[in-house]
Amino acid sequence: MNILIVAATHDELKPLIEKYKISLDENISTIKISNHSITFLITGVGMVATTFHLTKFFTENINFDLAINAGIAGSFFSEINIGEVVNVMDERFGDIGAEDGEKFISFIELGFIKQDEFPFMNGKLISEYIFENELSDVSGITVNTVHGNDRSIAKVKKSFHASVESMEGAAFAYCCAQYKIPWIEIRSISNYIEPRDKSKWDIPLAINNLNAWLINFIEAQ
Repeated sequence: MNILIVAATHDELKPLIEKYKISLDENISTIKISNHSITFLITGVGMVATTFHLTKFFTENINFDLAINAGIAGSFFSEINIGEVVNVMDERFGDIGAEDGEKFISFIELGFIKQDEFPFMNGKLISEYIFENELSDVSGITVNTVHGNDRSIAKVKKSFHASVESMEGAAFAYCCAQYKIPWIEIRSISNYIEPRDKSKWDIPLAINNLNAWLINFIEAQ
């Protein structure tokens, strides 16, 4: 397989980078692992950086069987354990729209795009790549500012009914869909989405579990 692995930061892929002695030249590297060609791309944090670097990359490189967005994320629900790796089956942009008093209106609800207009399906960016895995399937939202206020958290949970939140997932999914590249988004939970208290977070556990899953996935293909 020809696989692209996209992450926002080097740290999120550090165990994998160290295991395979990957040298990232200008945040890009391609190596052979288990008869697969694996390309690694570090985009930087957020939707703007992800969209820019992926679009720039895809203008010259689109021959991929699969693109994987790998990273850590926050969970809205305690039923998902800290350190648990999940498969984000669908994504939505969580803060592109307008405020109407206390209500948030998405850009789709505003009528700027129809909910089934490509690449959206029922207002979501949905992964159609089928693969065997033991992960929980969840819905995600992507935001510019991660939530850390009880009031805003309650509003976004009511509006989107998502399980996890990241700063890149929907941008990644949107770019892959536009270039017709199959994609999956794999996230490991580093924290719960609540008023910010980093003493409750476990980023090292999330990163280690994420990379263990990625290594097993690559070597099992």
